[in-house]
Amino acid sequence: MKSLICKIIGHKFTKINKLDDFVVNYQCKICNQKFTTDGYGSITKLTPFWEENNLLFKKYYKENRFQNS
Repeated sequence: MKSLICKIIGHKFTKINKLDDFVVNYQCKICNQKFTTDGYGSITKLTPFWEENNLLFKKYYKENRFQNS
């Protein structure tokens, strides 16, 4: 029923964490599904693929940030 409400009126997002400047994770207040931003800035459902992608991106970002300092 909750997902039906989201399909009709849309999700109500809240930020659950911000990994860095580019990757932000969201959660819907109504259906509790998790979402993330992809490489183009669009919001997509947080699947295992995107979880792994976000972790790799975060690791890469940390390594390069410390090397450039």
